Amino acid sequence: MMKIKTIEYENFRNFKERGIIRCSTDGKITIVYGKNGDGKTTLHQLFQWIFYGQVHFNKTTSDYLYNLEFESNLEYGNSFEVMGRIDFEHNSNHYSLTRKYTYRKELDYSKKLGEEISLIRMDEDNNWKKIDRPSEIIEKLLPSGLSDYFFFDGENMIADLRVKGKDSANKLKKALYSMFDLDVIELAKDHVGNITSPTTVLGKLYMSKGTVKSGSQISAVKTNIENAQNKIEKYNEELKVYSQKKEKMKELIRTVSEQIGSTKSKVEYEKQRKILKRHRDLSLSTVTSTQGIFGDEMFSTFPQLLISKTVLDAKNKIKLKIADNNLPQGLGKRLIEYLLDSSTKECICGNSISNEEREHIKAYLNMLPPKSYTSMYNEFKRTASQWGKGYNKEKFERYIKLILENKESAEEDDKKIRELDEQEKKSPDIENLVIARKQAEDSILELDEHIINHEKELNKFKIYLKKNMKDFDDLTKKNNENLKIQSKINIMQLVADYFKKKLEDASLEYSKNLEENIQKLLNEMLTSKRKVSVTHEFSVRVTDSFNDESKSEGQFAVVSFAYIGGILKMLQNDQRLNKREYPLVLDGPFSKLDPDQRQNVVDSIPQFAPQVILFSKDNLQDIIAEDKIGRVWTIISNNEKNVARVEEGILWK
Repeated sequence: MMKIKTIEYENFRNFKERGIIRCSTDGKITIVYGKNGDGKTTLHQLFQWIFYGQVHFNKTTSDYLYNLEFESNLEYGNSFEVMGRIDFEHNSNHYSLTRKYTYRKELDYSKKLGEEISLIRMDEDNNWKKIDRPSEIIEKLLPSGLSDYFFFDGENMIADLRVKGKDSANKLKKALYSMFDLDVIELAKDHVGNITSPTTVLGKLYMSKGTVKSGSQISAVKTNIENAQNKIEKYNEELKVYSQKKEKMKELIRTVSEQIGSTKSKVEYEKQRKILKRHRDLSLSTVTSTQGIFGDEMFSTFPQLLISKTVLDAKNKIKLKIADNNLPQGLGKRLIEYLLDSSTKECICGNSISNEEREHIKAYLNMLPPKSYTSMYNEFKRTASQWGKGYNKEKFERYIKLILENKESAEEDDKKIRELDEQEKKSPDIENLVIARKQAEDSILELDEHIINHEKELNKFKIYLKKNMKDFDDLTKKNNENLKIQSKINIMQLVADYFKKKLEDASLEYSKNLEENIQKLLNEMLTSKRKVSVTHEFSVRVTDSFNDESKSEGQFAVVSFAYIGGILKMLQNDQRLNKREYPLVLDGPFSKLDPDQRQNVVDSIPQFAPQVILFSKDNLQDIIAEDKIGRVWTIISNNEKNVARVEEGILWK
């Protein structure tokens, strides 16, 4: 059983100053908190660098390990070091592993001068003794083939299971074969080989039949076989190269796409800017044209507007003071003058007019203004109406509204253009990445064409080989010496079949064991019911009752946790490994989980390994029982996220 006691570092990437993290070794969880970009992944990678010298953790990491601020303050020609140290226990023995890189600052970059790795162990007298061949010892104690599983990067594992499921399965198969010494059996099986391969035991035995009393016909057929085998080998090698190149191109496309991510290229920025500018200019053009139309309409309609306004003002001023007059309706100056005329003897109603009535009518005459308000207004209104025809209030309101809306739209577009310009200033130039991705896509098309052509030729030579091998068997089967060789071939074929079956049985056993462990953990952690199946090639499928593999990001994260937990539990429970147990250093994507999933996962993690070290950007204090939490650390980073340190305690800022 291995447990990590401390990890120490100096000048490692954004961790400029010397620092040390002490881990709990009593079964409690060690937690290292940090926000995005603070350095959680860097510390997680520090473990792998110290143990294995790994530098290229992913496609986005750079070659240099030193802190850039530290390097920038040095004078040219000065040498400096990057140091990492892990103290750990293994089967009650105490070890200290130190790895150092030495650099010298040059004019353009800092050149790596060398590296040093040392492993010391404490003896019975508590004295430290140096151990030779440290890398070999570490490989035995902590096999690099399984490093992805006990140094678990949750984000990358999710991507592996999603995109590179077959590659992950092959990696796991290779690691398990190494752990259980099955790689020796696989090597033996490949060495025995088959009769179609000229370099294997079976292939050489088969071809040796042609050397016994071989006639010209046998020699010719043998030559045909050898030529076909060479062609097949050649095409297989070239197909392998093409396939590897294709996988590299596909990986490049995935990596470049990740780097590009949501970042816009300069072309995309310019394209979006042109769209906004075109829309803004169109809005401003609409404003200008509408203002012109509005002005023309206003000018031509001004008399109507003015008269309409005057009529309205007159109406408001006059207020038709008819109600204040006591004149009977319809009584006007002309009618009064007619009734007061001496020649008028009768009223228009037919009654005679007396002197008293004349005096009464004369009183109305005194009440009249030079022209009554009513008649004056009505006459003015009739005149005005001749000039006010054609005025449309709603039309003018539409013009004003259109102008205002387009001005607002243009202002909004200007704002977006300014924001886009600011984004572009901060955005890296990804034009080369876009070009590289396109070139990789074109290369894949070319490689596919080569692969198709090679596979056609390969099939032709396989058919040709089969025919000649049949002729070869017919020509050589009657010879006694060849019968002895054929007997050896049959024996070696049984040996090859034995090795093959042993590997298949072991793969089936481990895959079923892994399937059971993953299923059990998935039942505990996943809130929905899912079925796990693991093939003998260690390819994992998780499906619902409709055999659908689609999963949300949170479900993918849970499956990843169950996957790593199932592997570690399988190793713990296998007696052939003497219950060899490893620490789990987990950089987990807890934020992708919903509250129930997160709680279930956290509750299950302690059973994965005897020691768990968690890196998290989420506060786990409320979901992990207090008695399960050991030492807690927090990464403190500057605003630029390029210089950080680690302090003990939960110190969110």
